[in-house]
Amino acid sequence: MNLNRNMQSRKVWWVLPLLFIASIAAIISPVIQGDELDNADTQAIMKANFLFHFAASNEWPAETKSGPFRIAVVGNERLFQELIDKYALKSIGIQSLEVVYFEKDHEISDSQQPHLIYSESSDEALDALAAHWKDEPVLLVTDSEKALERGSLINFVSIDRRMRYEINAKEASKKGVLIGNRILSWAVNSGK
Repeated sequence: MNLNRNMQSRKVWWVLPLLFIASIAAIISPVIQGDELDNADTQAIMKANFLFHFAASNEWPAETKSGPFRIAVVGNERLFQELIDKYALKSIGIQSLEVVYFEKDHEISDSQQPHLIYSESSDEALDALAAHWKDEPVLLVTDSEKALERGSLINFVSIDRRMRYEINAKEASKKGVLIGNRILSWAVNSGK
C-alpha cells in the first residue's frame, strides 16, 4: 500500500511540471501570434499610407485625370482592406479613389487600367507585370528584392527595421508620371 502511494506521488510530481509548462505555453502563444499579427497589421497600415501619398503627391498625365483613380492591390488582402478602411472615401484631386483587389498580376484588366499597382511579385512574374504596363502611365509599386532593376518604379525596402522605399524617378517620368518633391525627399534612393 505504501509503495502504491509513492508511485502516485511520483506521478503527480511529473504531471505538475508538465501542467506548468503547458500553461506557460498557452499564455505565451497568443502573445507571439499577436506580435506577428501586429507586425503584419503595422506593415499594411504603413504601406497603405505610402500608397495613398504616392497617388496623391505625384503629377499624373492629363489623359489619366478622368474617371476614378484606381489603385490595384495584388495578393495582399490585409493591405487592400487597410486601403478600403482608411482611404476609400478620399479623392485624388477631383477623382474618386477606387481600390481593387486581384489574386494574381495577370487578372488586372486593361479595360479598367489602374493608375497604381501594388504587387509583391518577384523574378519572372515581376518581369511580366512590368513588361505588360511598360508603355502605360501606371506606377508599379513592389516589395521584392531588386525590383527596380526588373521594372518597378517604387519598391519598399527595410532599413534598420524601418519600412522605406526606393524610386526609379527617371523611368516614372518617361511614363508621364512626375514624382512629387515630398515623395522624392522621403526616398532612400531616387536614382537610375
